[in-house]
Amino acid sequence: MDSRSLSKSYDAYYYAHGCGEPYQRSEKWLRFFRSVAERVVTGFQPSTVLDAGCAMGFLVEALRDKGIFAYGIDLSEYAISQVREDIRPFCRTGSLTEPLPQSYDLIVCIEVLEHLSADEGQQ
Repeated sequence: MDSRSLSKSYDAYYYAHGCGEPYQRSEKWLRFFRSVAERVVTGFQPSTVLDAGCAMGFLVEALRDKGIFAYGIDLSEYAISQVREDIRPFCRTGSLTEPLPQSYDLIVCIEVLEHLSADEGQQ
């Protein structure tokens, strides 16, 4: 399946029903990603971070709120459309199998690898 077709699989229905608890802007998810951001900042002290498979950009948002130059990429056009408006310029639709536009101090990948084929995981 090509990346455009796969992107359409990760639509509003998927995020409402395919992630256990609905994956949406809620205090539970925002609190979780603020906690992850705090650990990233204190544990690694990066200047730049890529959230590979950022979905709705909650980690990018939490990191940017802490002053980190964070960026996100996700295959899902739907998910990227849900990114907080002021964070949208830093998140984009794309595949992790494509070359990255820059280098980063840290690349974070949460709940993504299980969505890659074995071949894609080797790239």
